[in-house]
Amino acid sequence: MKQPTLFISIFISFIFAFFQTIYAQSLTQTIRGQVVDAETRQPLPGAAVYLLDTDPLIGTTTGEDGKFILEEVSADRYVLQVSFVGYQSYLNPELLVNTGKETVLQVSLRESPRNLEEVVISGESVAPSPNIDPVSSREFTVEESRRYAATFFDPARLATSFPGVVGTNDQANHISVRGNSPNSVLWRLEGIDIVNPNHLSNAGTFNDRRVQGGGSQSVLSAQMLGNSAFLTGAFPAPFGNSIGGVFDMKLRKGNSQQREYTAQLGLIGLEFAAEGPFKEGGEASYLANYRYSTVGLLTNGLGLDFGGEAITFQDLAFHLSLPTENSGEFSIFGMGGLGKNVFEAPRDSADWESQEDRYDVTFTNDMGVIGMTHALPINEQTFWRTSLAISALSSDRYGDRLDEDYNAVRLEEDNYRENRISLNTSLTRKLAHSQSLRGGLIFNNLHYDLLSRESPLGGTLQTLESGEGGGQLYQPYLQWTKDFTFPLSFRAGLHAMYFSLSDAFSLEPRATLEWEIKDNQSLSLAYGLHSQLQLPGIYFSSVEGVAGNPNQDLDFTKAHHYVLSYHLQWNTSLSLRTEAYYQDLFNVPISQDPNNTFSALNVFEGFVTEELVNEGTGKNYGLEVTLEKSLAESYYLLLSSSLYESKYTAADGVERDTRFNGNYAFSFTGGKEYSWNSDDKQRVLGINLRSVYLGGLRVTPIDAQASQQQQETIFIDAQAFSDQLSDYFKVDFRLSLRTNKAGYTSVWSLDLQNALNNQNVAFQYYDTVEGEVITKYQLGLIPILTYRVEF
Repeated sequence: MKQPTLFISIFISFIFAFFQTIYAQSLTQTIRGQVVDAETRQPLPGAAVYLLDTDPLIGTTTGEDGKFILEEVSADRYVLQVSFVGYQSYLNPELLVNTGKETVLQVSLRESPRNLEEVVISGESVAPSPNIDPVSSREFTVEESRRYAATFFDPARLATSFPGVVGTNDQANHISVRGNSPNSVLWRLEGIDIVNPNHLSNAGTFNDRRVQGGGSQSVLSAQMLGNSAFLTGAFPAPFGNSIGGVFDMKLRKGNSQQREYTAQLGLIGLEFAAEGPFKEGGEASYLANYRYSTVGLLTNGLGLDFGGEAITFQDLAFHLSLPTENSGEFSIFGMGGLGKNVFEAPRDSADWESQEDRYDVTFTNDMGVIGMTHALPINEQTFWRTSLAISALSSDRYGDRLDEDYNAVRLEEDNYRENRISLNTSLTRKLAHSQSLRGGLIFNNLHYDLLSRESPLGGTLQTLESGEGGGQLYQPYLQWTKDFTFPLSFRAGLHAMYFSLSDAFSLEPRATLEWEIKDNQSLSLAYGLHSQLQLPGIYFSSVEGVAGNPNQDLDFTKAHHYVLSYHLQWNTSLSLRTEAYYQDLFNVPISQDPNNTFSALNVFEGFVTEELVNEGTGKNYGLEVTLEKSLAESYYLLLSSSLYESKYTAADGVERDTRFNGNYAFSFTGGKEYSWNSDDKQRVLGINLRSVYLGGLRVTPIDAQASQQQQETIFIDAQAFSDQLSDYFKVDFRLSLRTNKAGYTSVWSLDLQNALNNQNVAFQYYDTVEGEVITKYQLGLIPILTYRVEF
């Protein structure tokens, strides 16, 4: 194949160019950035910027434009503090400085009603967004995704270390948040709702069919990510169309002062990133990254065989930052991914030991986003931001079974197209000291074209879902924030949703009250009413004997969210957070048949083939405890635990466990760094561990006799989700060696996913060849060796 060969040649040339750039200098780097008001984005001149653990103290103050620079800082980790009169201080206890790249920061400070002690924010460069409440939210950094064991540099896999988040299968990044379906997770990029930004959305599913919100790997490389946020409940007013969780992903800007490069080779892929200024002395910058799957290189380029299965993907992302003198800052961004998974059955029936051995399956999954943002500080009190994007997704799957003469008989056929035009515009206005008002509009023009057919026994394919169409989703919102005289602060908002396809409307109040008990302790109470669209496969479902799509007039699924949160900050790096939550779900689509157990709350993959009504209910409630220590004194830890219940009631009136009710989830993530220096290099050895123990997900018992008669897996509907899979246990391990030399940083890392090779059950099905119920297991031990160089 020409493409992989060319790609390898480019990689070799790139590395050669890298070694040509190395020159003699000390093991130091520059820290620079800008300090701005978190609400209006106005620069804050005269802010104090210090590295607290240095002797003598390294520090400076910002200029009139809010910018600062610290030069010749030795490669190491530091505690960074930024302070400004009348504002809460920012403290980052684990700032990493490497020789390979400048450390470029954008620090946002919030106004304070009094002179507070430092507020500790776990993050690499940015204080929390003004959108983020003090409850059910966490910011994460690209450095964490690189440090945590066996995350594949994927934000969704990183989130499984957080409380209330459960991965449903090791082969994919699908996550269940507080007992909700993975399909309830909303993905955002630069404030814009986008299509599913993941490769191969059929990965890790029971029937190998496409799902709505996840896949084998994120299309967006960690090389592109800035500090982003993950929300798990009681979202503030600027967020809508989700009852489960929200990934609010941000792109980082390229370096506007010098050109920098990153090359990485590992099991996930071979990738290059480049960034820098468009011209010397200017502020405009670019950042771009390209990745090609390593498995694809091995199969296409070298012809290696992976058990009859070929998996390939590639992706490209870019971010252009274009500031102007008087018209604000513009940015243009985009990303796209191509993925393909092909399994060919052996052409010798003697090798057909199970049902799946005689199937040919081809799955393709392509997505893309292109958009722009405009940020304009109108004056010292007002800030306007607008984002506009077009995103699209296309996936096709064909499943054929070989007959005795090795002829392919079509049994399954899925075609899916989704297009979005998305807009998010907002205006933030400071009304008075520690008081602001933000109003905005989120608009999505949604269009779908889908067709799914199947015939388990061969012959005429029966339509499961079919249709083309869509509608406009309008989400206006208004949010008022007020910091009262110590110790109270309050946030109240109103979010509305209207969807033209189903003529559904929802008005949703949101509120958060925070009481600062002491300087290091706070208690928060949050409430929100939230709504979510139905899945496209429900709106365009086909029902036998009924013309058209009878489920297109369904209302939103809705939920009242209540959260009580307690936060204790022991010191600059150690904190404890406890949250109790309750979700009261209603308007859930269920069957009209009074004996049926179907509820849309359990839908993950698969199809809906009956008429539904919005009369179902559900509830999720639980307690989460998180102990976190930032990477200070050379070690870090994150210990999270969740005890929870997830229930639903369908047309038969019986309250049952949902599919995702595992009852408990415990995870430990931690690590330690050991560093030593010589005359010309600094080396840092990192040892990282992640351990997860989960209650098993729920399944419906299989009727073996009926399955044999009908030659497909038949479940006992009256006993829906009455069985629970065995508990899940996995230990991931990561060993890394980071070397800082003059002009570049290199990192060798070895990740061992499922280091103890524990067998965790994925699902069960009836195998018509073997004539029995078969248990399929999740991934075993997988070593992942990666090399990255930055210069």
